Amino acid sequence: MPTMQAAVFKGNGVLELEQVEIPKIEHPDQVLLQVRAASICGSDIHALHVPPGQVITPGVIMGHEFFGTIVEMGSAVHGFSVGDCVVVNPCLPCGECWECKHGMGNLCPNPRHYGQTCDGGFAQYALVEASQLYRLPADINPDTAAQTEPLACILSGMGMIQPAPSEHVLLYGAGPIGLTFIQVLKIFGVRHLAVVAKGQARIEQAKKCGADLVIDMQQENLQDVLQNAWGCLADVVIDAVGTGAILTQAVHLVNSHGRLLLFGLNHNAMAQVPPAIFTQKELKLMGVLGKAFLPAIDMQSDERLHLDALVTHRFGLDGIHEALTLLREKKASRVILYPNGGLPQSD
Repeated sequence: MPTMQAAVFKGNGVLELEQVEIPKIEHPDQVLLQVRAASICGSDIHALHVPPGQVITPGVIMGHEFFGTIVEMGSAVHGFSVGDCVVVNPCLPCGECWECKHGMGNLCPNPRHYGQTCDGGFAQYALVEASQLYRLPADINPDTAAQTEPLACILSGMGMIQPAPSEHVLLYGAGPIGLTFIQVLKIFGVRHLAVVAKGQARIEQAKKCGADLVIDMQQENLQDVLQNAWGCLADVVIDAVGTGAILTQAVHLVNSHGRLLLFGLNHNAMAQVPPAIFTQKELKLMGVLGKAFLPAIDMQSDERLHLDALVTHRFGLDGIHEALTLLREKKASRVILYPNGGLPQSD
């Protein structure tokens, strides 16, 4: 049987590179992709914590941010052709629960999920349902294409908070997601954007991406900085990190009638928040789990978006452990894996 290299989750924080059988099409609605590139998500790091901050089934090939080329299709697949370049929506709703039947498949409590409950994209090939595919331009920058899924998540969040250009936005986080948020917020016209960052490297990256104000969370009082810079607090606060302590702090940094968006997801995080503050300030607290793929694909043609500039490291699949170490130590920002080789040359 032909085999491929894959990164398999073994449980209890263990990820191993293995030679496994190349998957075969078993259902007529499936396609086989040759994975061109996959991005490592912060949730992958959380999943490898002990205890895990994300749930992943032992034995599953990890990786949910990936794109590839169709090499084989099931008999019932229409609208695609062998050779098409496609990106994958990794979340497959069950179709039977209350959420699914009410048009909220993204909130399905029992989904299949590539890279978490079924095999994903940290492999040379991936078997996916055609319903989860979106076509990409054949000449798309592969570093950019591998980041389509997180961009789709961010645009879903933007649709919820709908920031006006004149509003004051406070963003927690200058990792890969935070830096992408900065670019998107500026494209949306936000003129007053403050970013809370940790570490000199990420502070500099946030400034480079277009943040108007970058606050060192280790050395500065956030409320004082905002009042001095803006004369007010934030109209919108975005938590792109997902630690409970941020929500505890953020409710005190938002103006009355403000909105708080929880984007970062970590099941181990806990927050202590006084409920009265939501009543007294009439605040809105929102979580986001949706994915706006079509707007994300369209935005990739915007010359103001430079997702490729966020990539600090590229590896073949055999470099995944080095990549994870760099991310844990915050020595890398966005890391892209190329399971079948063909790494782009660095500028």
